[in-house]
Amino acid sequence: MPNRVGSVNEKILRIIIGVLAAIWSIDHLIVGYDAAAIASSVVGHASLIFAIYSEYFGFNAALYLFASYEIFTNTRKLLLPFFILFIFNTFLIIYTHVDNAPFLGKPFPIIPEVYPSILLDIILLIGTGILLMKNYVG
Repeated sequence: MPNRVGSVNEKILRIIIGVLAAIWSIDHLIVGYDAAAIASSVVGHASLIFAIYSEYFGFNAALYLFASYEIFTNTRKLLLPFFILFIFNTFLIIYTHVDNAPFLGKPFPIIPEVYPSILLDIILLIGTGILLMKNYVG
């Protein structure tokens, strides 16, 4: 009997989450390349500290690629850390566009990649939450 979460097969759910995590990673690699420039345009001057944004985006993109691989390969032990990562990033993207971003003192501007990223974050949260419940509840 196949593993099912409601009517959703776990393998299909893992493929969807893995692909979406990889898409999230690629999106953030592209945006991260210009993150320092975006921060500079908000404040009106360039600062070396804004390079932290680009580094953060690159590091996060690598974590999401790792999460994608691990989810594809049916890892169960890392679902909770991935779920926490997805929660943190969802909070951070919403917070930095509504309130003052760290090191910037102003909210980030809404660029076209923001809304798809928030949607991806929410889908990743829901999907990983389902896999996590399946892992603990059975």
